[in-house]
Amino acid sequence: MTIAESLLTDVELVCLDAGNTVIFLDHARVAELCTEHGFSVTEETLITSEGEAKRRAEDDTMIDATWKNRQRPGATGWGRMVGTMLFCAGAEARSLGELLDVLWTEHCDLNLWRNVPTGFSGAAAAWKQTGGKIVVVSNSEGMLTKLFARLGIDGAFDHVVDSGLVGIEKPDPRIFDIAREKAGGVAKERTLHLGDMFSTDILGALAAGIRHALIDPYNHYESRHADVPRVPGAVEVMVALTLHREHKSH
Repeated sequence: MTIAESLLTDVELVCLDAGNTVIFLDHARVAELCTEHGFSVTEETLITSEGEAKRRAEDDTMIDATWKNRQRPGATGWGRMVGTMLFCAGAEARSLGELLDVLWTEHCDLNLWRNVPTGFSGAAAAWKQTGGKIVVVSNSEGMLTKLFARLGIDGAFDHVVDSGLVGIEKPDPRIFDIAREKAGGVAKERTLHLGDMFSTDILGALAAGIRHALIDPYNHYESRHADVPRVPGAVEVMVALTLHREHKSH
């Protein structure tokens, strides 16, 4: 997949979603936990149902189950996404509350979105060495900084804007304004956001007036949103940005 020149020119700040951009969902672990607690499901089924949950987010048909921790910061959105994914994978509605409580317990110990792409830290370091900046902009539960430190990637970012702490969620454009301010007031036209959710990342970036591209490794948006730029991943974009800036400097 070729990265468009229009996404690389004059970029100073890269904003990154967290889930499925910096840290990817551990479908295998989710399947294991669900199976242990009475809902037998495969990793492959969860990958497919995650895509259906993303698409449901666009037309507001997500499942909003009742569960113990749903009032915690960021937990309502987390529960809607995970609960809808489980429901689409075949879980009975009456079992969603118990499953969400089980998964939340593990999520708080070590985020279920925990798999870091190969080469991420190196690509981030190389981009920052050129003077580029990186800010995470995520709808999360207020625990990202601790998680990134545990995963050994906390040094990759200049700042982390976690909705669970700032109280604003994508697609509200104000969360991108916070990111640009933290990066030193980078102009909108020099900012690029990458993420995997059309309903939050792409619509949010559009509302904020910044460049954007969709990361869709499982083709969850196949045949949808053909006008939205797509990129293979954050690693590939940061490598391309680094090469682009180095080429311009010579």
